[in-house]
Amino acid sequence: MITIFNRATLMKDNNAEAISLAWSTLKENNIPYEVKTIKNHSTFGRNLHYRESIQFHGGGMGSVLKDEMQYVYCIYVKKSDLEKARKLCGI
Repeated sequence: MITIFNRATLMKDNNAEAISLAWSTLKENNIPYEVKTIKNHSTFGRNLHYRESIQFHGGGMGSVLKDEMQYVYCIYVKKSDLEKARKLCGI
């Protein structure tokens, strides 16, 4: 079981394909892992930027800012498996 006390960050990326390749490699080699997804903006921050854009641009650019939501993917492994996981994933 991976907990905050025994885990290490293997990689952080916003590219879902790279993360998918890494966790597939870990799964094939029976290395326990955990993937966490984080938004780059909170709901409050996203709405604040959206409203500011509407006020500044008259509504024309508001929808563009709303679509800029990105996700950051984090893969965690046990500290004892970190070096092996790095070698297998080429990190």
